[in-house]
Amino acid sequence: MSENVTHTAVVEDCFLMMFAGNRICEAFKEAGREHIRFSQYGSVTRSGDKFTVPLLEKYRGIWDERKEADRLSFKLAYVLGWLCHRAADRQMKVVFREAEPESREFPTDCSIYHDGFIYNRLYKGNANTPFPYRAAHFENELASLPAAAGLRVSAVEATVRSVWQRYLVGLHRFASEGGPAEEWIDKLHAKHQEHVIPLHRYAEAALTPDPVKVQRFIVDTNFYNEADTILQVTEALRRGEEVSPERIDAAYAEEPTSHYAHAVRMGYGYLVAASDFFQGDIDQETLKDRLDVGKKGRDGLAV
Repeated sequence: MSENVTHTAVVEDCFLMMFAGNRICEAFKEAGREHIRFSQYGSVTRSGDKFTVPLLEKYRGIWDERKEADRLSFKLAYVLGWLCHRAADRQMKVVFREAEPESREFPTDCSIYHDGFIYNRLYKGNANTPFPYRAAHFENELASLPAAAGLRVSAVEATVRSVWQRYLVGLHRFASEGGPAEEWIDKLHAKHQEHVIPLHRYAEAALTPDPVKVQRFIVDTNFYNEADTILQVTEALRRGEEVSPERIDAAYAEEPTSHYAHAVRMGYGYLVAASDFFQGDIDQETLKDRLDVGKKGRDGLAV
């Protein structure tokens, strides 16, 4: 995904509201608290609409008996993370269509500036988060880290990249162990996402943002409005403040104005719907309707 920081923040904010509120079942809160970092893997899945409802159906039937034996907390956190990521993905596509309708670039300047803004707004100098983004994530050769002065950073990066690639290759099972190696390699290449993430563009957006681009992609699109009640709630939670369930409910009930606030509200709504299903309050068809499964998103694409 391109909007790494933005999507991560949406998942976090939805989970923080879930922990502090009283609309979502204890099973979800337990899975989220124990495995909030693992929940981020839901952001890199594909075709999540095909498995989310069946998995929720399966897990709710065996939660009490098989929770520990089948490591269901991990699996449930993964599904919950995907629901929140999906909300961010759907809403951010709306912004991209509006801000850069002719762009075929990946990632877009719009998405990169969203990440830069969210880093500075929600993560910079804030240690009260399970995903501690730092300036070094965007810098050339991690310049702000003391250890960087004693290392050949480019060589270390190349080594780590190689180890990581070998690890990922080891996870693939496209063919039987005795199959032709050429066939396996061809399938691996076909699955490879041929995009290179341009870190220098992220460094610009996060560390030395262009005022013209900030105006175009943040201000003009109304990407983030601190006056939105739901964002006042999530920022308070990020500061470690106590927020009442009643305040969370009121914020969720209010229609926000900005795109980021819409994404958080949508993601939290997905968690509420999934929780209602998990507790047996609604059936599968109602859940699918509330998750907009199989319908067209705001960008006109099937989701």
